[in-house]
Parts: sequence; C-alpha cells; structure tokens
Amino acid sequence: MHLRVAACLLVVLGFLAGEARAHFAVDLGDSHESRHGPGEIKAAPCGRVESERSEHVYTYAPGETINLSWIEYVAHPGYFRIAFDNDGDDDFRNPASIAPAGRTCGEGEPNCGDGDFYNNPTVLIDDFGRHEVAENGRRYSVDVTLPEVECENCTLQIIQLMTEASKAPYDPAAEDADDIYYQCIDLRLQAAR
Repeated sequence: MHLRVAACLLVVLGFLAGEARAHFAVDLGDSHESRHGPGEIKAAPCGRVESERSEHVYTYAPGETINLSWIEYVAHPGYFRIAFDNDGDDDFRNPASIAPAGRTCGEGEPNCGDGDFYNNPTVLIDDFGRHEVAENGRRYSVDVTLPEVECENCTLQIIQLMTEASKAPYDPAAEDADDIYYQCIDLRLQAAR
C-alpha cells in the first residue's frame, strides 16, 4: 500500500508543479490499481507498448456489478469508454470517429464525425462523463456490470477520448496524435465453487 500512496503523491506533486504525467488515473480513484500505474496511458490498448498482465488482479463473480472510479488530473473536454475482453486485451477497438467540441468537422477531415459509440462487442459503457468544460482533479465513478462469463485472463479497459478543438480530432496516423488515453485493470471472473 505504501508504494501506491507514493506513486499517487508523485503524480499529484507533478500536477501541482505543472509537470503531470497522467491525464486520468484509475490509481488515484478509490477502487482499483491499473496495470501500469498513472503515468503510462498513451499506447493502445492498455497504456504501454507490449503491455503485459500485472500482479494486481481483481477477482469477481460473473455478472457482478462493481464500482470503478478514477481522477482526471489533466482535464480535457471529452468522454470515457469502458470495455471488457474475456481473454487478454486483443479484442479492444478504438472508435473510428469522434465529434469535436465547439466546432464542426472540416471537409475531408479524417476520423471526424459523429461519435462511433458501442462499435464492437467489448464495449460495456460508452460516452460516459461527457464534459465540454475541463476541470482538473475531477473524480468520476460508475457502476459496471461484468459479463456473465468465467475467465482467468480478463481485462477491463478504460479510455479517455478528448474532443477539444485543438486535437486532430482522433487521427491515429497523425504524428502528434494524443487524443485517446488508455488504462487497464486485470481481472479474473470465477463462479462460486
């Protein structure tokens, strides 16, 4: 527990000094620890290239409803998506398009358009916590009903999609594409024996 408190303190101190690494952090909420901690959020599907399952594995019953919380420390207009993969993290898919806040899409602008919500079977909750006004330090919390499956290697993914006008919007081919951030929680779903 001391390591978690120290990591959270470093993120908060960095934020206060204007050097925050996290944009949102499950680890700063009060429900779970993410696979890679608060600072690794930029690579799909779980925040880090070549991401591997962590030592923090949470066990729940199939179909159980759990509370998930996180803090948005570097705020951006946007929303969150929560998805579930019952065998690793290879079934997650990014939205194909987002609608930018405060402007219309330009002609021929790639990946700009109506929000591509619930675009694959892994998505449990989409377009959650939408906000046009950014507020640093805001806490989000949502009840998530897990699927009715048993699995040893399941993953819950939380992504932040930013919709502010200065972003691409969402163009993963862009050199400076940074408008989706990722965190994952490692799970095991087991029926009572």
